[in-house]
Amino acid sequence: MPHQIAGLSLEQERLYRHLLATGPSSIGALCEQFGDQVHDDLYELTVRGLVHGDPLMARRPSIAMNGVLTAQEAELRRARSYVEELDRIYDSAHEPAGGDAITVLTNREQVQLWYETVNATAEHEIMQLVTHPFLPLVKPEETGASADLDDENHPDRVNHPAKCRVILEWKVFESRSAVDGMQHSLERGCEIRLADRLPHKLLIGDRRIAMTPRYPRDHDISHMMVVHPGTLVDFLVRVFETEWERALPLQPDPGRFTGSDRLDPDEMMIVEMLADGAQVDRIASALKVHARTVNRHLDKLKRKAGVTTLYQLGAHASRHWMN
Repeated sequence: MPHQIAGLSLEQERLYRHLLATGPSSIGALCEQFGDQVHDDLYELTVRGLVHGDPLMARRPSIAMNGVLTAQEAELRRARSYVEELDRIYDSAHEPAGGDAITVLTNREQVQLWYETVNATAEHEIMQLVTHPFLPLVKPEETGASADLDDENHPDRVNHPAKCRVILEWKVFESRSAVDGMQHSLERGCEIRLADRLPHKLLIGDRRIAMTPRYPRDHDISHMMVVHPGTLVDFLVRVFETEWERALPLQPDPGRFTGSDRLDPDEMMIVEMLADGAQVDRIASALKVHARTVNRHLDKLKRKAGVTTLYQLGAHASRHWMN
């Protein structure tokens, strides 16, 4: 609760907020509003340095609570240090045999087993880069892009808690299996973005373990590596995050819009892609329409915003439509 941060009771915080909002007040006026208990509450606020003067007034919170902030920051540092210590213990106990940073996979069966393992054991987040050519390991309903394993085989993973983010190359959509896998990912709540070209295939589970090809693109998928916790995984996470920032959303995110009731889904998609730097031809490809259709949408959005240029439209969208 917010009042607990400052070490106050609900009544004390209510009184303090009142003094912050109204300015100097007499004890008599405060007693009439808050009752006789106000004497004890005022004493506590005064001792804590939150209230002073006669008539009584509140001190600026950023000054009065500086000690509280310092203590909270120190406590947070202690908590982080404690968690980091536990992480070191965990990592020591889960290092791969022989202390190797990677495990080289030599056949498709090993690749499928590790792919399923990374997906099934992730508790927080799955990150995935999907490149052309799309090489499905199993059917989408069993484990599509960033999907769970079959419920019957892994009943403890039915309600998989991990969120997932997937980036696909545009050319991947030439594959029916890829489209099915993407649909499965969307159904389980994955965020999906699109890119012209990605550096390589990649799967990361909980920012701790990763799978990526051993050799450059277009080689046999059986030549893969499992990258165990450590610096190499951190590097691959950075690769993913960089590509995520560059990629374009497959669907609009209503959470980015404050006035989403004024825009239909296609308009939100266009505005969001414009904000991310997409050109008209890229927007047309994402919406699967002709560029002329996108330009008609843009003209409609300009009229709705009362502007004449794309720059003005972007400025209006950022001020009035988007967070």
